[in-house]
Amino acid sequence: MDVLAYPPPVSPATDLVAEANHRIANSLTLLVGMVRLQASAVKKRTEPYSNAEVRHLLDGVAARITTISQLHRTLSHGGIDGIISLKPHLQDVTNALVQAFSSPEQQVRIIHSGGDCMVLMRQVQPIVLILCEIFINAMKYAHPAGAPLILTVDCNVSGDGRLVLTISDDGVGLPDSFESGASQGTGLRVMHSLAAEIGGELQTLSGQLGLSFRLSLPAGAMAGAKLA
Repeated sequence: MDVLAYPPPVSPATDLVAEANHRIANSLTLLVGMVRLQASAVKKRTEPYSNAEVRHLLDGVAARITTISQLHRTLSHGGIDGIISLKPHLQDVTNALVQAFSSPEQQVRIIHSGGDCMVLMRQVQPIVLILCEIFINAMKYAHPAGAPLILTVDCNVSGDGRLVLTISDDGVGLPDSFESGASQGTGLRVMHSLAAEIGGELQTLSGQLGLSFRLSLPAGAMAGAKLA
């Protein structure tokens, strides 16, 4: 009589490790893509970079690595799928960014407001990476004279059920010569790509009181999901 050999059952812990490895691989692939986009932009530029511009480029790479590292640290305590609270992840990542990049020369403060928005687990990484790109942009452009930077992160659900995340700085806003869609830099292109990945829409709003990015996710995006 032949004895049938069955594979050993896969434990929940094994599933979590496999999922963590999958997330890390995807994150590193995304990070490599971002760095290559930046390298391509550097290659096309004809003027030499100043010391400050080189520092901002390197700080940007470091900020993205910091964000992905902190994100995986916080998500490692969650499940594989389902719905989770977004706000703690936004707070963890912004705290890590401020600790890493705030200095006496460029002080940064983050204000969190709004409700406790719930999102799908798979949506967290693109949302947090959009936040990182906005942070990098604000550090570079919001206060050319080096004044302290204040970023406000607000998450709410609109009347029609859409989740709306608004990230605003208190800086000088966009220059009058800026043409939306015609001269998007690497950061803006990355942000729009990340928003499209999760079915979201990203708007840029500029005024005398600073620059705001509004990410909205469609109502019903979490239908049928389970709490993690």
